[in-house]
Amino acid sequence: MLLTKIKTPLLIVTAVLLCSALPLFAQNDIVTEAEVSWLTGDVTISATAEIPVSTTNITSERFRITESIDRGLTAVVTEAFEGIYLDSLQTLKEGFTSNGRMMGEFDNLNLTKTRVSSSLSLDLDHVTNIYKYNIFDELIPILPAHKRTTPPPVLLNYEPTAAFSGVVIYAADHLPYYGEAERGRLNQAIFPKIFDEEMELVASAGMADPEYLKKWGFILYTDSLNEIQLEERIGLYPFRTTAEGVFGNNHTDILITKEAARKILYNESNRRLIEEGRIVVIVAGP
Repeated sequence: MLLTKIKTPLLIVTAVLLCSALPLFAQNDIVTEAEVSWLTGDVTISATAEIPVSTTNITSERFRITESIDRGLTAVVTEAFEGIYLDSLQTLKEGFTSNGRMMGEFDNLNLTKTRVSSSLSLDLDHVTNIYKYNIFDELIPILPAHKRTTPPPVLLNYEPTAAFSGVVIYAADHLPYYGEAERGRLNQAIFPKIFDEEMELVASAGMADPEYLKKWGFILYTDSLNEIQLEERIGLYPFRTTAEGVFGNNHTDILITKEAARKILYNESNRRLIEEGRIVVIVAGP
């Protein structure tokens, strides 16, 4: 059964964007690609620029392009972040560019960042630089939701439930988009929210312990379930439920039934699963 077993390939999300507007690279359009592993939190950024056909010294031009991308790293990587959702309203790029403090801290991070590699294509017509970031221990501390603002809601009425070791939500199917006449896939985000069918908030990153956010993020997305790989996160006896719909401008927030929400929220040990980010969401594979 998909919710309980077996092989989990690393889920990768890829975004390709053209950054031709960056003034630093007036002579070279930069194409960026971001690959996100939601399991490890690693973000691999590649930045590729063409070598002009008029170039007479390829070695010198390669060095110039490589160093130019390094110097403009914040601008280059921020463009690549357009393909990564921060939450239901913003991409990661929008989150950074709309917040001067965040952009300043990200720029400071890039002062110490070194490229993983730089390569020249076999046909000698473009240069590619590779950089790596980690969502959990590098980016989340910069984001505003890394500080807990509110605890999970407490239910006053009795709800028969049990003490679970984690939460698993199956959301791999095409789901109705709340408030729209369409159905579609759930999009992954760094800080999604979970609501019940009456649009009462069940879980958000603002309810999570900052130390757990920096350890493994708020929600783990996977397109399969490997119990050995995920046991530390959701234990042996997780609560399993199915997403009923998708909410938000970016289609990142999850709707579950009222009954499922109550089983998670009724007792303190289950509310702690939200605080510790012990939530896995099963999504469709690439």
